[in-house]
Amino acid sequence: MIITYVAIVFLVAFFYTRLLYNYGQLWRAIPESKYQAKTKESIKPIRVSILIPFRNEANSLPNLIESLNRLNTFNIDVEVIFIDDHSTDDGQSYINDCRLSKKLIPLIHGTGKKEAIQLGWKHVSGEYIFQTDADCILPKNWIPSMISLFDNEVHFVSGPVLFHESKKIWNQLVAIDFMSLISIGAAHIQWKHPLMCNGANMAYRSALINSIELKSNRASGDDVFLLQSAFQKTSDGIRFCKDKQAIVYTKGPDNINIFWNQRLRWASKNNEYESKWNTIILIGVWVFNVIILISFLSFHKIGFLGGFFLVLIKLISELNFYSSYAQFMGYKKGLPYILMGQFLHIIYMVILPPLSQILSFTWKERVMKK
Repeated sequence: MIITYVAIVFLVAFFYTRLLYNYGQLWRAIPESKYQAKTKESIKPIRVSILIPFRNEANSLPNLIESLNRLNTFNIDVEVIFIDDHSTDDGQSYINDCRLSKKLIPLIHGTGKKEAIQLGWKHVSGEYIFQTDADCILPKNWIPSMISLFDNEVHFVSGPVLFHESKKIWNQLVAIDFMSLISIGAAHIQWKHPLMCNGANMAYRSALINSIELKSNRASGDDVFLLQSAFQKTSDGIRFCKDKQAIVYTKGPDNINIFWNQRLRWASKNNEYESKWNTIILIGVWVFNVIILISFLSFHKIGFLGGFFLVLIKLISELNFYSSYAQFMGYKKGLPYILMGQFLHIIYMVILPPLSQILSFTWKERVMKK
């Protein structure tokens, strides 16, 4: 029995070490671009539609609209389509402050972000569709930076997203966890096994919406299902925009309750991935963390040794991966937070995947089923 346990420990240790090493190599292999500002005359005239679904975002919309007004559009014709998902506050009143061409469309039939996006698609007129969220702040070169990656083959671009900087320990813990997810999503795109992206920052050709399946029976996952539909169209048509000028900032979860509901929502679509390879990876990461927890709960000296060994492997692997993306993300103090966050990370990585398939979650003041 002990020999079997030791063999399993070394097997999962090798799997996790190799996986995060690959992620680091894939991240480094993504070409880092830097959009060079050009004159209006040097930009090919195009039309872009920005979709922004929102619900009760009166506290966030002023900052978003201020960033929209600062966007460098050059020769790009931009329209902003706000879709109001049954808001009960006065957020709509701020939309008139947007100086770009805009539309405000109420979602009358149906509820939720997916319904809002699909309604927005009916009103777009641009060659390219950009998506973001109402609680975001956009960088001034967001549109030209993302557009620069579109060539004849590319039809979907995923962009970087970070949480607003905060000095609170909790916010630092979730911020570095979120950075790793963004970097893993980018690595999978480079690997041509796209796993995830973030709906706060993505762009795609409007022609793509004719073949997209958003799986309306699921409460979450519009970004991932868009990514999967794009990959089905062509495996070479997806890029990650590794440009600091394209980083969109959004609000992170302020407490563990918001964090838990957010991660339940994200994990609820884990069994919807069409790539068997990605499913195996997700199961492998879950098993790795389960073995750590079981090792400590065994209250046996061999179990404790195995658990400490796997935690050490986990730390070394994650720190090596962190070193690959930290400079791009502009984050230099990850070490103490990676150390402090290990217990929380192991626990939620064990319990979250199974519970996400059976529990409801709260999102936008609504209780949602998987």
